[in-house]
Amino acid sequence: MKTFPQASILSGSVKTVLAVGALVLGSTGIAIAEPTNIAASRSTQPLADGTYLYGDSDQANQIGQGYIVFKKQGQKVTGAFYYPQSEFSCFTGTAKNQRLEVLSLGLPHENVIEVEVPLTQMHRLPSVGSSEQDSLSMCQQEVVAYQQQQQIAAPVTQWAAP
Repeated sequence: MKTFPQASILSGSVKTVLAVGALVLGSTGIAIAEPTNIAASRSTQPLADGTYLYGDSDQANQIGQGYIVFKKQGQKVTGAFYYPQSEFSCFTGTAKNQRLEVLSLGLPHENVIEVEVPLTQMHRLPSVGSSEQDSLSMCQQEVVAYQQQQQIAAPVTQWAAP
C-alpha cells in the first residue's frame, strides 16, 4: 500500500493528524504510521512565490518515496502529490507559512479530500526537473477542470421568473 508523508486529513471540526506514510493516494483509504523526526527546527518563514519540490527523501526521484511539487502565487498553491513511476494526485489550496492546506483531487473528482501538509517535516529539494514541471502543468489543467465542474454542479438557490 502506497502512502504519502507528513499529512493531516481535515474533516469538519475533527482533525486527524497522520504521520510519515499517512495519506494514501487515490481512493483506497488512509493508513497511519509512526512519526519520524525530520529537522524539527526548520524555518517557519513564509514561502516566496515560485515553484517548489519537497520529498520524503533529500534526493529526487527515489522509487518508493513520496514527493510534492507545487507552484505558489500569493497564498494560492496548485500541485501534485506523487511517487516516481507510481501514484499521482493533483491538489489546490493555500500556503500558510510552511504549511499547505489543500484539496487533493482524486479521480474522478468525487474523491476530493482536505489535506494539510507541514513542509517543515519534509526535505526541500533544490531544483524542479522536467517531469515535475510536466506534472505541475497537468495539475494546473486538472484544477481548472475541477473548478469548472464545481461551478456547473453548484446548486441553484433562486429561480428567475421568465
